[in-house]
Amino acid sequence: MIKRKGFAILLSIVMLLSILTACTKDDSSGKNGGTNAAETKAPAETETPASTLAGNINISLMGASSSVWNAVADAYMKKNPAVKVKVDNKPAEGYKEWLTAQFAAGDPDVDIVNNNEVLGLLNDGKFTNYYPYFDKINSYTGKSWKENLDLKAMGINLEGVSAEDVLYNLNFESVQIVWVYNKEIFQKVGITEVPKTFNELIEAFKKVKEAGYTPLALAGDAKSMWSGQAGWLVRIYADQYLRDYINVIRSQDQDYSFVPGIDDTYTYDLTDPYNDSNSNVTKNEMRLWKAVKDKEGPFKIAGNPQWKAYSENLKTLFSYVPDGFFGVKEEQSYNLFLTGKAATMVGTPGSYWQLPKDFADETKTGATGGVKPFEYGFFNMPSMEGPEVMAPARTIQIPIGFYGIVNKDAQQNELNMDFMMYLTSPEGYGVYAEAVQNSTDAALSGAPALKDIVLPEDMNVAFADFEPIGNTEGYNSAANNIARGMWDYQPSVQDWVGLVQRYFAGKITTDQYMEQLQANIDKYLEPAMKSMKRELSDIENPERRPPER
Repeated sequence: MIKRKGFAILLSIVMLLSILTACTKDDSSGKNGGTNAAETKAPAETETPASTLAGNINISLMGASSSVWNAVADAYMKKNPAVKVKVDNKPAEGYKEWLTAQFAAGDPDVDIVNNNEVLGLLNDGKFTNYYPYFDKINSYTGKSWKENLDLKAMGINLEGVSAEDVLYNLNFESVQIVWVYNKEIFQKVGITEVPKTFNELIEAFKKVKEAGYTPLALAGDAKSMWSGQAGWLVRIYADQYLRDYINVIRSQDQDYSFVPGIDDTYTYDLTDPYNDSNSNVTKNEMRLWKAVKDKEGPFKIAGNPQWKAYSENLKTLFSYVPDGFFGVKEEQSYNLFLTGKAATMVGTPGSYWQLPKDFADETKTGATGGVKPFEYGFFNMPSMEGPEVMAPARTIQIPIGFYGIVNKDAQQNELNMDFMMYLTSPEGYGVYAEAVQNSTDAALSGAPALKDIVLPEDMNVAFADFEPIGNTEGYNSAANNIARGMWDYQPSVQDWVGLVQRYFAGKITTDQYMEQLQANIDKYLEPAMKSMKRELSDIENPERRPPER
């Protein structure tokens, strides 16, 4: 959920080879996501009347498999013979710029996109609001659309949706960020158990490096540092030290964002990794901005022992990345792991199915006939330890997809929504899942947040093996909003990338890094607010709803 005016996209995230980000006000707090994916008998196709729909649907997604989406398009066109669906997916690299250019040139031809990286277009209302369509009948199920969406797993609480709230992208897939490791390298260097703590991870990395391997295959270019794998680690580990942010920004009695029955019963509990989920407590955006300005609690960087301990551990972690790290792109870092040159990478459960495909892929391995497969495994985020740590490590475990529909005339919007209803129906998603299973360039990263969906049994078994440890994504927090510069305001992020490069290279001390990061936040606070249609005057009385602009 995002506010109609000024509410910011929170963070980008990447599936294994495609960069994705989060943009939601309400997120799932259920440890198992609530997804109904355990059925083994496929549902029968729903009888539907002859279609009267006609028109064109143009799909251009970021880094998505063309074979998978063409399979869905073909199945949809069989249901709707007068509709022509064209799939023209784009590479992840440069997608944001491509999408922005479509709007700059006038009315875009494209209809269905991934819109999570175009904050300005979201704030300008360039996409269709999904909420009004949730009550409409999905002709492919015979029920209202919302009935076959697992709204809890999707992080949507319709009871908390006001007239000014909008949903500009739909997230019904899921992702959990985990570590993937080469079991053969671990065995070769004498590592008998997967690391459970950060210190154990670093000791393992030392052995791996001494044996001549790259310990961590990680991209370090600006995109990765902001919205990709490197950015994940920056935020995930900051979260361990800054969990008390919730006491600073949570909604107070008389706040415009206060929800009776939720906020008046909330109790702060660091032993519960889902304690600060948006379904347990609401956050007042104005209190966050005010905390940043006033440098309150964890929103104060310079001179803060928590920030110092975190920064030093982060620098240690990033000392085990590939040579020339800040010039390494994601496909290059993935190649290191795929070809057995690196011991670990950060990925998703989708690697369970994707790696066997990629071992044989000459374009990804760079080797004729592919490479010899190796045995691989997974482990959760090892926790940093020390007196400044507040709680064990959590990860990013959220619904993803970020499917946005370009806002056009009512008839075209209805047609595009009909396609999404088909995709999220048992029949449509069945086509999608089968195409993923048969593809060479796609994998499910988690069970879908859809009801009555049937997945192959091996997928159900595999997903059950990934233990949930809590989620950091989708919250207005110190870790998410100031660890990589001021929110996602690009001038601030770009300055931070240059700053963290100097820090990791040993050109500045930890204290200097913290002071300069603090200066970055101070410099860009007001411009970032303005980019989200907020003003400093809004935080003089944070209990008041900010005006529409």
